Amino acid sequence: MSLTATISLRKPAQKNGLNTVRLQVIINRKVVIVPLDLSWPERLFDEKSGRCLDKLPRDRQPAGYKELLRHTEALMGEQLEQKASDNNLIIGQARSKANEIFVAYRLQPELVLTVDEFLRQYHSGVSSTDFLGYMEARIAERAKRGQISECTRIKHVTTWRKVQEFARTLPINKASAKDSSRLPVLPFSSFTHKFASDFDSWLKKVHNSCTNTRSGRHRNVKAYLELARRDKITFENPYQYFTNTTVAGKWKALAEEELTALETYYASTKPGDTHRRMLQKFLFSCNCGLRLGDLKRMDEAKVTGQLVELKVQKTFRYDEKETLLPITKRALRYLNDSRTENGTDGFFLYTDQYTNRTLQKIADWLGIKTKLHHHIGRETFATNFIRRGGKVEVLQKLMGHKKLSMTMKYVHVDEAMKQAEIDRMDALDDAA
Repeated sequence: MSLTATISLRKPAQKNGLNTVRLQVIINRKVVIVPLDLSWPERLFDEKSGRCLDKLPRDRQPAGYKELLRHTEALMGEQLEQKASDNNLIIGQARSKANEIFVAYRLQPELVLTVDEFLRQYHSGVSSTDFLGYMEARIAERAKRGQISECTRIKHVTTWRKVQEFARTLPINKASAKDSSRLPVLPFSSFTHKFASDFDSWLKKVHNSCTNTRSGRHRNVKAYLELARRDKITFENPYQYFTNTTVAGKWKALAEEELTALETYYASTKPGDTHRRMLQKFLFSCNCGLRLGDLKRMDEAKVTGQLVELKVQKTFRYDEKETLLPITKRALRYLNDSRTENGTDGFFLYTDQYTNRTLQKIADWLGIKTKLHHHIGRETFATNFIRRGGKVEVLQKLMGHKKLSMTMKYVHVDEAMKQAEIDRMDALDDAA
C-alpha cells in the first residue's frame, strides 16, 4: 500500500499575493487535497520541508525582499515570526494526524485504507491511540450525525467523564493526578483483562454506584470499544473475562388509591398551574405507558380518535416505522387538557430534574409512599394493565418491547393482586 502526505501551496496565488497551504495525500496513486485554512506567500515558503518562513538567507533574498516582508506582515496582522511559528504548528499537527492513520494501516497490512475512510478519520479527529480521545470524538460525531439522541449523548458523555476520572488514578497518569490542568490519557495499548473489574470496583467505591448504574457505564464503554474495533484499532479486549450484570429494578408502581389521590389533586388544580402541567404528562403516562422521550415528542404525534401515530424515538432509527398506539379515554383527556390549556400540540415541558423533584413534593404532600419520578408512570401502566386482566403479549406491543423478557421486568405482582388470586381460589373451592 502506497501512502504519502506532503505540504504544498495552491497555485496560482490569490489576488492578495498569498497562496493557500494544503495537505496533499496520495493513497495508492489517488490524490486527496485537504485545505488547511492557512495562506502564505510562495517566496517565503520552503516547498521541500513544507514550512512557512519568516525570513530568508541573504543569498536567497529576491529583489524587493523588505517590501515582501512588510506586505506579508500587514496582511497577517502580526509579526511574521510568531505567525510562521503558529502556522508550522498547524502544519505539523496535520501531518501527524495523517501519519497516525497511515501507521495504523501499515501495521495491519491485511487492511485497505480508502480515500473516503482516510477523510472520515482525518476530519472526525478520532484518535487511534488514546481511548479517551477516541470516545470523546466519536460521541460528538454520532450526535452530529443524528445517530444518537441528545439524551443518549448526555449519558455517554457522563460515562466518558467517569472513565476520564478513573484514568487519572492509573500509574500512567501520575502527572495529571497532581496537576488537574493536564488531561489524562488511556492508551488502547494499556488495556488488559483487569481494566473492567478495576473500573467496576472504582465506581462502587468512589461513587457508590449501584449494580445497574455500573452496568450502564460498562455498556457504554463496550459500545465505543466495539466502534474502535470496527475502525480497525487493535487492543486487548478489557471485557473478555468480565460479566456485566444487572438486577431487577426496585421501582414500584403506584397503588390504585395513590393514583386516585393524584387524579383527585389534578382535578383541583387550575389551568396553567405548574403542578397541573406536570401531572398532565405524568398521568397520561400512567394510562398509556409511553417512554419519556416519546412523551416529550407528543407534539409530533397524529391523534385520530383514540389512536396515536408517532415515531417511537428508541426504535425509529432502526426500522423507520411509525407506531399506531391505541390509548385509553382517560389518557386522551389529559392530552386534550394540555393542548387546550397550554397552546401546544403535546405537553408543556420542564426539565427532567425539576419535574422529578416537583412530583416527589406532590407525593409527599398527598401522603403517597411510592417514590415518584417520570418512569413510575410507565411502571404503573404496565402493572394496572395486568391487574385488570390484560395479556402480557399485548402489553409487550403497547410498551414497544422487542422481547417479552423486557416486558416481564415491568410486571409487578403486588399484595393486592396476590390476595385477589387467593380469594378467587377460595371462591372456586366454596363453589365446589
